Amino acid sequence: MLLGRWALALVLLLTCLLRQAPAQDSVRTLAGLPETPGSADGTNSNARFNDPAGLAVAADGAVFIADNQNHAIRRIGTNGVVTTLAGLLGTPGSADGSGSAARFDSPTSLALGPDGALYVSDTGNHTIRRVTTNGIVTTLAGSAGNADYADGSAAAARFNQPLGLAVAPDGTVLVADSGNHLIRVITTNSIVSVLAGNPETFGSADGTGTNAFFNSPVGLALAADGSLFVSDANNFTIRRVSAAGVVTTIAGATGQDGAVDGPASSARFGKPAELALAPNGTLYIADAAHHTIRRLTPDGRVSTIAGLVGMDGAADGANGVARFFNPYGLAVAAHGHLVVADTYNQTIRELLAPFTVGVAPSGGGRVISWDAVVGRSYQVQFRDGLTAAAWQNLGNPTTAATLTAAQTDSSLVSAAPRFYRILRLD
Repeated sequence: MLLGRWALALVLLLTCLLRQAPAQDSVRTLAGLPETPGSADGTNSNARFNDPAGLAVAADGAVFIADNQNHAIRRIGTNGVVTTLAGLLGTPGSADGSGSAARFDSPTSLALGPDGALYVSDTGNHTIRRVTTNGIVTTLAGSAGNADYADGSAAAARFNQPLGLAVAPDGTVLVADSGNHLIRVITTNSIVSVLAGNPETFGSADGTGTNAFFNSPVGLALAADGSLFVSDANNFTIRRVSAAGVVTTIAGATGQDGAVDGPASSARFGKPAELALAPNGTLYIADAAHHTIRRLTPDGRVSTIAGLVGMDGAADGANGVARFFNPYGLAVAAHGHLVVADTYNQTIRELLAPFTVGVAPSGGGRVISWDAVVGRSYQVQFRDGLTAAAWQNLGNPTTAATLTAAQTDSSLVSAAPRFYRILRLD
């Protein structure tokens, strides 16, 4: 088998068909040391985390981490250096303030606002916090130490173990209020209300507004049309909430824990955690209980793209070799790769997800196109017929400048069916 520096991404396609097929994954560890909790800043494997959870990735590639049991918000620069943006490592509390003067209690999820500020679900404090780019922390909504349910002004509102967050382009904040089994909204004028779910009542029914029910919702991902994807952890399902509060179950089955891939209605999950939505509409799911990363495509199919069901581990590698240990946080970076908070491994990982490849006719030739990671190099190869002796390069390697790459084969002369494969070179 041919291997590049990073991975082989392989797909065979008949040119007479328009179809898509999966390639393979690649995983490497960005920061932290497997199964070694700690609280050190530093570079790459010299840094230490303690149950890292939610993630957010800035446009410049910096990764922010809700370091849950260090009670702090951490940052990994593009140079691999880990620093603490806010909070004091290992010291819980609830104080607002700047940098190490601020305190958190088990922060779990993060979301970036349109102004670059971070929003934090400060789960142990039952509050939603805001952190500016220079580390100034304020409490946006809720009251520290008061786990309850109440709508109204941000100061009067109450949450119970808030988890997942999403921020709309206008600055509206959406919250998976897990202990209250609700999806809440914090408007830009600081009013908290219920978008969907019945307060303090768990269930699984689809419906509109308070006629719908959740059971400890965890992850959120906001689509461009204003709809919200929800990982409904204790129902083992993925739900969708429209902007008007209409809830439908789009994948999994209530009460049925499992690890089945396939059509969304027959797929099964085990404690789905955080979600990440790619620009092409693909939804990625951290299936924490099964130590895997899953994918739900816009055509309604679920697949496991990295990790092995029921097998924890810390291995990096390509083509299905990588292992995770209770992955929780998930984010899609601007360049198209995934970042994973591998919680029980105490590490932050980078995942180049399997990409899909399409072949479409174009004049007298065909266009081969594929999902790409910006800056990565790919080589398209072909051979005519199943018994051809060797693969041949189709032109020179292509370095992706956008999230979709393509190359044209305009030299079709053989009567035999033509097969293609794509190698990811770095």
